[in-house]
Amino acid sequence: MNEANGSARRSLAAALVLALGLVLAAVIFGAFFYRARAPQQTVQVVGSATRSFVADVVKWRFTVSRPVSDAGLPAGYAQLRADVQHCRDLVRSRGLPDSALIVQPPTAQPLWGREGVRTGYTLQQPVFIISDRIADVEPLALDPAAVLRAGAALEFSQLEYFYSGIASLKHELLSTATRDARERAAQIADNTDSRVGKIISARSGVFQITEPYSTEVSGLGMHATATRQQEITVTVHASFALH
Repeated sequence: MNEANGSARRSLAAALVLALGLVLAAVIFGAFFYRARAPQQTVQVVGSATRSFVADVVKWRFTVSRPVSDAGLPAGYAQLRADVQHCRDLVRSRGLPDSALIVQPPTAQPLWGREGVRTGYTLQQPVFIISDRIADVEPLALDPAAVLRAGAALEFSQLEYFYSGIASLKHELLSTATRDARERAAQIADNTDSRVGKIISARSGVFQITEPYSTEVSGLGMHATATRQQEITVTVHASFALH
């Protein structure tokens, strides 16, 4: 009988230990489950960075045009070739390589008289000059008389300025904007007795390259090229954990 009672007590103790273990396991699992499902405190901020820079490449695009009669088309093309050669000679005289001048195919736009009769053509030759020697290209663009031969006209003349290091500059600005976002998050956390933790997510905005003191922005980003002095801005939308 005593042996039977002892066996029963041992079985009961084992059952109690097993039950207690199951209860503890359930409590521990529940705690982990609650922590996993509990919403994490975060702060969302927008960091920004702006930098002024000076473009170091100029692109001058223009079109040489000549009006010719209906019968003078072959002679007009010959004159247009001479006009382009004159531009090439000017580029060489400035010490620029031939590769700085890019010539596009010519076109002929019909000219019509009052009665719908074709009276001739306007021959057009698009030309690009691209160089990092801005001081040698700007005077040519600002003095069309030096570019044109007699009878030729200059159309669609435009100077555009670019920066050869724009890719590296964009990377630097993204890093600066991300640091600015963390600093903003830290300022917010200081007022809530919290501490900024790891970054949870980050999304870059589009780059806005504008003229100095410009307020223009675009949802798709913009790249103004009309001035040598330019300004680039980017934003970073970031979310940080709070502890």
